[in-house]
Amino acid sequence: MLLSAILVALLAIISQWWFFAPITRCMTYPLTTGLLVGIVMGHPMLGMLAGANIQLVYLGWINAGGVMPSNTMVAGIYGAALTILSGANPKLAVTFAIPFSLLGLLMVQIYQTVNSFWVHRADKALDDGNIKAVRWLNYVPSFVVSLIVYGIPAFCLVMFGKGWATALINAIPENLTTALEVVGGLMPALGIAMLLNYLGKRSLNAFFIIGFFLAVYLKLDIMAIAIFSAAIAFLIFVSQTQGQKNASQTQPTKKVRRLTLKNRTGENEEVKVASQGDTDDIASETISADNYKRKLTHKDLVKTWLWEQSDEAAYNYERMQALGLTNMMIHPIKKLYSDPDTQANELKKYMVFFNTEPHMVGPIIHGVALSMEEARANGQNVSADDINGVRTGLMGPAAGIGDTVQQGIFFPILASVGASMALAGNYLGPVLFTVIFELVIYAIGYFLFMYGYKKGKSSVIQILKNGVIDKVTNAFSIVGLMVVGAMAATRVAVRTPLVWEIGKSTMKLQSILNTLAPGLIPLGVTLLIWRLVAKKVNPTWIIIGIFICGIALSYLGVLGVAK
Repeated sequence: MLLSAILVALLAIISQWWFFAPITRCMTYPLTTGLLVGIVMGHPMLGMLAGANIQLVYLGWINAGGVMPSNTMVAGIYGAALTILSGANPKLAVTFAIPFSLLGLLMVQIYQTVNSFWVHRADKALDDGNIKAVRWLNYVPSFVVSLIVYGIPAFCLVMFGKGWATALINAIPENLTTALEVVGGLMPALGIAMLLNYLGKRSLNAFFIIGFFLAVYLKLDIMAIAIFSAAIAFLIFVSQTQGQKNASQTQPTKKVRRLTLKNRTGENEEVKVASQGDTDDIASETISADNYKRKLTHKDLVKTWLWEQSDEAAYNYERMQALGLTNMMIHPIKKLYSDPDTQANELKKYMVFFNTEPHMVGPIIHGVALSMEEARANGQNVSADDINGVRTGLMGPAAGIGDTVQQGIFFPILASVGASMALAGNYLGPVLFTVIFELVIYAIGYFLFMYGYKKGKSSVIQILKNGVIDKVTNAFSIVGLMVVGAMAATRVAVRTPLVWEIGKSTMKLQSILNTLAPGLIPLGVTLLIWRLVAKKVNPTWIIIGIFICGIALSYLGVLGVAK
């Protein structure tokens, strides 16, 4: 038990101490951490099932702009651990996880508030020319804070919690256990509703209904619907792209009156309207790198990209990613400037507030900054304000695109498929989710980092102007909506056991509803909660409402758990 407690504590620490993103990124997701907790505690299947059930609640909980609506790290690790300790039904994992997730909001506030102190220490270190201290401050103090805030409570839970966890489960009456299972069956509707609120567009919402009834009537599993929806999305994407291409080739004409040497009477004549590509002078680099004496090699760029994966190791409320990005720039700054005092002064410009999506789209900003930094080091007319102006101007658009595509579309698609596989007892579910998710986002992030360096400022302008982002987003939204529709049909696992005796005949309400359309109760619950989310009702109040209504309706015999 001691070893298990230490390993679970380590998982809890790195779920918040993001020292190297490819290792820690998926530690924020219960689907991944549930399996890991199960492995280190000797119950991998129970841990995986607990994590998958918890993940369904948090499909639509998106951490954007440094705002965390719920602490999914604590929910996944602590919830799975308590489920294993108590030996409870994995469907009850949700009821364990949610209180921990709300407590976890206080934990993350403590963590990010305390980390603000290290930023000021880094300022002082750069004033003193002590660059090594910046590296130390980016990693060590934040590790200690995470150890105290996350690691020690997790260790105590596993080491000393088995007795009271088992006693707690044994003390719960059977009727209340059934009621809590109903709550667990209702909770996925919240995650799905939040995701629908994020993805939903009037022109695309029908795909949610299509996905729902494909699962209900044709009994297709999540993987089949994902493949089917991807084919539909691809056809729509190709059609839209071809339509835009044809439109650009057919440039419109308009009649104008003008006097020219050939038209002395001022009669109307047709004039070709210039296309956007003809009129827009996309920002281009005026600096030639052929004669640079100080250059960054491909190896330097790779090293810088790897250092960038630690940009949130000391994430804090005051300047967000500033300390981590200053740490990232130490290697290229040392390569470009030989004088230690100059190195420290050049690093100071990165100690300003900065926050963007860090893994998939955001790296293009750092590539652009590197190209400008290289030009500045070679005597070109690039000031520190120019570099920070570009970085600040791009962090908002990059965050908007990155958070939408990664957290709002790509993650829920993979997590839905992975969770469904896990709930079917397949260990490949969380494994494939973790591997594919990280391979895709970091491959894209690496490519955009290098692209930003090679193309400079014009790279971002080109990406934003060509319209491909919107088409790709719509295509992924179609896949996401159909998959989420299938999840609503299969994972909002409630039914009604109401029965009426009329003479010698028995009327079952669920059978009547099934003749109208199977799955009406899960669909109705999901749409109702979607409506509440759209009305800006606080998710915490919705959770409380689900607990109260689920328990009450279970005791009244109105709702039960779908088999």
